[in-house]
Amino acid sequence: MNFKKEYDVIIIGAGPSGVKAALKCSKKNLKVLIVDSNENSGGQIYRAPPKSYIKKDKKFLKENLIQIKFSENIKKNNIDTAYNHTVWQVSPGFKIDAFNEEGVVQWNTKNLIVATGTYEKIIPFEGWTTPGVIGLAACTIMLKSHQTIPANKIILAGNGPLLILVAYYVLKFGGKVDAIIDTSSKIKWIKSMFSLVFSPKNFIQGISWIIKILFSRVPIYSNSLVTKTIKTNNGISVEIQNVKNKKIKNMDTDVLAVGHGLIPSTDITRLLKLEHLYNEHKGGWITRLDKYFRSSMKGLYITGDGSGISGAIAAEDKGELAAYAVLKDLDIIDEKEFKNKTQEILKRLNRYEIFAKGIAELNFTPKSLIKNINKNTILCRCEDITKNEIINAVNNGAKNLNQIKSWTRFGMGPCQGRTCQYSVAKVVSEHLKCNIEDLGYLTGRTPLRPFPLDKAIGNFEYEEITKVEAAPL
Repeated sequence: MNFKKEYDVIIIGAGPSGVKAALKCSKKNLKVLIVDSNENSGGQIYRAPPKSYIKKDKKFLKENLIQIKFSENIKKNNIDTAYNHTVWQVSPGFKIDAFNEEGVVQWNTKNLIVATGTYEKIIPFEGWTTPGVIGLAACTIMLKSHQTIPANKIILAGNGPLLILVAYYVLKFGGKVDAIIDTSSKIKWIKSMFSLVFSPKNFIQGISWIIKILFSRVPIYSNSLVTKTIKTNNGISVEIQNVKNKKIKNMDTDVLAVGHGLIPSTDITRLLKLEHLYNEHKGGWITRLDKYFRSSMKGLYITGDGSGISGAIAAEDKGELAAYAVLKDLDIIDEKEFKNKTQEILKRLNRYEIFAKGIAELNFTPKSLIKNINKNTILCRCEDITKNEIINAVNNGAKNLNQIKSWTRFGMGPCQGRTCQYSVAKVVSEHLKCNIEDLGYLTGRTPLRPFPLDKAIGNFEYEEITKVEAAPL
């Protein structure tokens, strides 16, 4: 595709929030570009199957049908799309730098909507880097995108609704769930059901998942956690402990899929040095925004679950609100139309927030998970940094996450702290008996994602290099 160099609005992220924002802006004749590292719209929740992967014998899932509708609407509204493009830098003003297999590209815009969603939270335990241990979110990609199960036998562990979702799809596609290991109690689940009523679609869907699991007689271990895993000849051995009575059980399986909730993506907002607030109910650190998802930087809007976790349905409404804020700020719609269009959306979002708080309670990280981390457990798997090394840095005077990073190299690997920042902060806050927000957050840096050096350099002949005269002595 021949991209324009400048757009009225650029949206980073093609999930439900980004797509909804793009559609609203394009209908007012704005030139809109959506950028996403995936090869189609939908984000993680409505992830599209690869274009080269077609299974004629498989029916489309409900999520696939929603994604197809997204793509159709994007084409109808003549929205430019830069799929398979990874954003590696965002500069104020705004300049967006990205790359794909062919090279690098830069776009300019005065209005930027960031809808980059979330990434997975996994609290480490002994053996969590063992082959055969994967994330629940990775599991959903295989299930939704490829309709493929990661193994014939699988144990699911962690907390939150993703446990139930993954179990449902594994069973749907003919797999066997050996057990569900849930850190939450059954009473906690029952209490959360009251908040789910405020989102009827999610409530009905959740009940259908639970019925499928119960009829399949999947063993459910509540108030329990995985304490360690060991590689065996035939798969992996998983040690499970009940938090209350401390009883230990060992089970063999092919794959362990584990996840402890989601964390809002703040890579871009931290890079642009926006103010962030810590909100455990919203997933952790989030950008300070007004109720229309405007940031403190003119022309920058943060929407979807990246602005605080509320779920896919709420994400669409958030995207719509951000789009109306853009239209109002550009004087395309007046104050009266702005209020008329946003009033009902705000009411819906308030109802969703009750639902979101119930889900957040299930996603809270219990202290038992942090206490289970022994001193030799790796916290930063990119740099092989153990809990002991982190604690030693703190005992020697490191006072916040950025100092700990400088002294240990945690967060300096390819994931730049996306996997380990939360766990390190939790471990240190427990050790120092302080609040997690007292430790701050890692400074945003470029490249936002690993950037191939050959793409940065480009193609040229030696003769084309500008010669610089030697500096005088």
